[in-house]
Amino acid sequence: MNVIMKSLAYWMNRTIAGSVMLCALAACGAGSSVGSSVGDSGSTSTSGSGGGGTPAPTPAPAPVVQLQSCAGVMPLGDSITLGVNGGYRNNLYTGLLQNNCRVDFVGTQFDVNTHVADKDHEGHPGFTIGDIAGSVNAWLASTQPSIILLMIGTNDTAWWTNEDGTEIGARHNALIDQLRAARPDAWIFVASIPPQSPVLIHGKADGANNTATVDRAALTQQLDAVIRGNVAARVAAGQRVRFVDVNSVLTTADLYDGVHPTEAAHAKVAQVFLDGIRAALGFAATPPA
Repeated sequence: MNVIMKSLAYWMNRTIAGSVMLCALAACGAGSSVGSSVGDSGSTSTSGSGGGGTPAPTPAPAPVVQLQSCAGVMPLGDSITLGVNGGYRNNLYTGLLQNNCRVDFVGTQFDVNTHVADKDHEGHPGFTIGDIAGSVNAWLASTQPSIILLMIGTNDTAWWTNEDGTEIGARHNALIDQLRAARPDAWIFVASIPPQSPVLIHGKADGANNTATVDRAALTQQLDAVIRGNVAARVAAGQRVRFVDVNSVLTTADLYDGVHPTEAAHAKVAQVFLDGIRAALGFAATPPA
């Protein structure tokens, strides 16, 4: 009898000790074979009806949306940069935000008619290339842009000039040098100027103001070709300068007076700038899903 009682006591002690050990392992998370697994969220899930299944996989982390910085964007130019009710700046602002680029326009000018919240710019009606060159250093010093959107030359070609496209283009190229000297680390996106309706304005042949021998529409195309070539040389030299072809997306039907784009046409201008900025800064065409 004593032998039987001792045997029963021995097996009962072993059973209790085993149960204690299993409970300890489960409490410490070491018992993957005890029928449950704990995910990253802290919730417990069963691993199968038999207790011997594989643990549930850990959920993959959500993709991280990388925000680019488009702070310090200076729209620089003449009345086309000012635009109708904000011009191309409206769609560009919205487009950059939709591409996860935190945008901040800078400039000494403020346009209350701009549709979007950011109304700063550096568009000056009537300004020529020389006018911009004469004042831009002060504007750059006060606003410190990291991205410059240059579109200038319409007032050098639309009304009266004794210069041809090469001469105007040389002054335009010197302005780019000036911008780079003042802001050497900035990206400069140089736009071709919009097309213009045909008007004879040019007196290059003899310098007399009553001579009209060159069509401003043709002169615009000549200047844009020079601008394109000058920027291509800068790209080849590794400079942070890129060409955006505004002229190619507009026709004279997009102009309300033969020179200035309509408010609707500015959406096309915005898209050209957006594509250029996107390519240079290297962010996706659409936000991550």
